Amino acid sequence: MYVQSQDAYYWQVIHHLVVHVGITAFKVKSNEKEIWLEKEDTDKTTLIRIYRRDMDWGNYISRDLENVAKDGESIRKELRCRHLNIINVYISTFLPVDTYESLLEPVVTKNKRIKIDTFLLHGETGGEMEVSKLSEKLGCKLPLRDAGRYYTTDDIQHYRRRVVTISEKKLNEEKALFTYGKPVFTMVLLVNVLVIFGLMEYYGSSTSLLTLVEFGAKYDPLIYQGEWWRFFTAIFLHIGFLHLFMNSLALFYLGSAVERIYGTSRFIIIYLTAGLFGSISSFAFNSQISAGASGAIFGCFGALLYFGVVHRKLFFRTIGKNVIVILIINLGLGAMIPMIDNSAHVGGLIGGFLASAALHLPKHKFKYQQILTFGATLTLVSGLLIYGFSSGEDPEKMHLINVQISQELLQRGDIERAYPLLKAAVDEDVDIVEANFLLAYSEARLGLLQDAEKNLLITLEHRPFLHEAHFNLSLVYFELKQYLDAYRSVEKALELKPNTEDYQNLKNTLEKILEKTR
Repeated sequence: MYVQSQDAYYWQVIHHLVVHVGITAFKVKSNEKEIWLEKEDTDKTTLIRIYRRDMDWGNYISRDLENVAKDGESIRKELRCRHLNIINVYISTFLPVDTYESLLEPVVTKNKRIKIDTFLLHGETGGEMEVSKLSEKLGCKLPLRDAGRYYTTDDIQHYRRRVVTISEKKLNEEKALFTYGKPVFTMVLLVNVLVIFGLMEYYGSSTSLLTLVEFGAKYDPLIYQGEWWRFFTAIFLHIGFLHLFMNSLALFYLGSAVERIYGTSRFIIIYLTAGLFGSISSFAFNSQISAGASGAIFGCFGALLYFGVVHRKLFFRTIGKNVIVILIINLGLGAMIPMIDNSAHVGGLIGGFLASAALHLPKHKFKYQQILTFGATLTLVSGLLIYGFSSGEDPEKMHLINVQISQELLQRGDIERAYPLLKAAVDEDVDIVEANFLLAYSEARLGLLQDAEKNLLITLEHRPFLHEAHFNLSLVYFELKQYLDAYRSVEKALELKPNTEDYQNLKNTLEKILEKTR
């Protein structure tokens, strides 16, 4: 009878804490004799562990406290909290027969991270005093055991069913936070980037700077000229298959998670805002041509981090650890690998977080902080744009990019578009030898032979072993009818690159012409 009475009291205490106080049960051992609850209305993370066992000997309490400390450390790491308070409650029919009082003193673990307060609720005379102490510690009045009442199995099941019902309801509410929407827009985005990638490969190459610029990559000179839409179009482009694959994989998992949490309409705004932040940050701090969904994807990280701010304990109990580890790895790689545009990543991360804070989570009450966050978002965007436009272009980097684009234009035969870019680079006296060589080629094709000769001679001053420059100079002299100079130049080209058919054919032609003029 006494044993069953304490079994009932075990469930009665849990029932009171879960149903009437609103404390959450989050861990139940398989035999249901041990339940962990989380007290969420305190600044410090506090757990309540209730264990039903008859404590015949004090040494069992001592051994069990060691297990409580180990379990508590695992939970502390899982919840990512610096310190953890555990209220450890034993419900026993009788008191231990040996000394046990010292074991009920507060215990602090060796690493100073966990404090354990232990209470022993028993069925003997004076048990009400321990219930009173526990009530004071919890900040709520616990029910006292009714010693004169006979508890049946039905009474125990009544308390148990109510606890299970409330706990399942709480669990379903938590699950609902992760399943508010469906990843509709995520799938649309994936199809979109795949189609655009296919078009880029069809019309040129996704690794071609010229193709990237033509499809809308972030290219600072054209943004300075008013093509602001590149801040958005760059989000949908990718440079090479590996870039596409990695971003698509990340978008599938992260985008789906964020869209399920925030819903489609919020996700669209978060994604585009993060992408815009990433592009503008890249514009402000990186003058290279850039493209990719990375900024928007890092915005998904920002959205998940905001979810963690609102539901911190749930976040760390579920997805938090993985999200933070992956985020740190990606930011670390971005900092170590120069080719990665980390400014876009950080900008997207901040943009996604701010957009999420301004919109807030679905089915949550409106907060005035949302207005402040919206204002902060606009201010930050404006500040980045002002900084980007006021800092101006980096001439050397800009002309280097233009020279690379010009080379691709020349390969296409688009001399008219390549010529002004190369002329500007050479006129600015930028230290890029290839600019003079390519400019000379375009000048020769445009009939500006004297200018072509001058730039080829400059090229050879810096690169005397560039056989292509000697050959092109020979062609220019040939057009200028300076056959002897042409012969000397092609001979030099053959010295540097023997047995080249075009070089040999030109030499043979010049030999015939020179024989006739003797």
